[in-house]
Amino acid sequence: MTEFPKVPIQIELAHPHDLLARYFLLDKELMVSMLEHYDDTGFVSLLDLMVLRCESPVTIDYNLQELIGDLRFSARFKNGIYSQVFLFFEHQSKKIRLYSLHCLRKILDFYEEWAADPKNAITENGKFPYPLVVILYHGNISWSELLQIKHLIAVPQGVDTNVLWFPAIMIDLSKIRYEELQGHPALIGLFDTLQSYSEGKLQENLGRIVGHFDEVKTDPRAMGWLTSIAHYTLATTKISKDVIVREFSKILDKKETENMILSTMEELYTNGKLEGKLEGEIEGETRKSIQSVLKLLNKRFDKIPESISKVVNSYKDLTALDLLFDRACECKTLAEFEQNLVHH
Repeated sequence: MTEFPKVPIQIELAHPHDLLARYFLLDKELMVSMLEHYDDTGFVSLLDLMVLRCESPVTIDYNLQELIGDLRFSARFKNGIYSQVFLFFEHQSKKIRLYSLHCLRKILDFYEEWAADPKNAITENGKFPYPLVVILYHGNISWSELLQIKHLIAVPQGVDTNVLWFPAIMIDLSKIRYEELQGHPALIGLFDTLQSYSEGKLQENLGRIVGHFDEVKTDPRAMGWLTSIAHYTLATTKISKDVIVREFSKILDKKETENMILSTMEELYTNGKLEGKLEGEIEGETRKSIQSVLKLLNKRFDKIPESISKVVNSYKDLTALDLLFDRACECKTLAEFEQNLVHH
């Protein structure tokens, strides 16, 4: 087996946030747990979640290597009259103002697909299933409500305002404190992972994240969940093999953990998806990222206080610095930027 250096490494993985969220929430138990604990609209209480079923041909393995199709579920209302509800799951790490247009396009594409199927023929009395959009968001800017299309269309007084409206449940992780996370342990582990990444603390919080799975470590699904967390961590941070083995060994047998991580890295290395850098290279990239953040702040706000410069210079994690650069681009004031700084 290949001998890997004790320096930060990273894997190449397209859309790691989306893949991780969808891998976990393909599981019906976790999807139900999320809906039951994080719906603040009251809509979920109308549904019979016992019959919730994944209807779309999504394929994602624990290596987070494949994604085919949209994550879509069917359910029905509790009112005793059979009425199919289709739940469209969407994941976002950035706030998009006109996201309702994207959601509507997904719904309309589904309705075209539905109507084309002979067994679902839309006759004179036929009806389409009811649409429900669920959005899991973990960006840096609060996004508590989806801007509906009816708010984007000029509607004269007296005209129906519910133009192209559809119900949407927005789960905004940026507004939920760690202490408020609830539900299935694996769901909490997923949310803690996404939150920690957005805060630039994924490597720092890795031990805590792994700890959420201690309660379910005998579950047959646990190894897949933990392996996917390891892949996500390798894809979104610069981290050494030893750090991952150390943290995962807190709930798993150390030998089993080493075999899992090493076999994973061996496969990725063979397929050219594993990238390793020398410590000097990492240090050089870190210094370059710090300078980019400070240069941008100086350009936007003329001169920045030494207190801010000192904290930015203390950053060591490249992922955290990438997030800090984004915040330097988006902030309206230096005070707003300073709120996002983490003292090291």
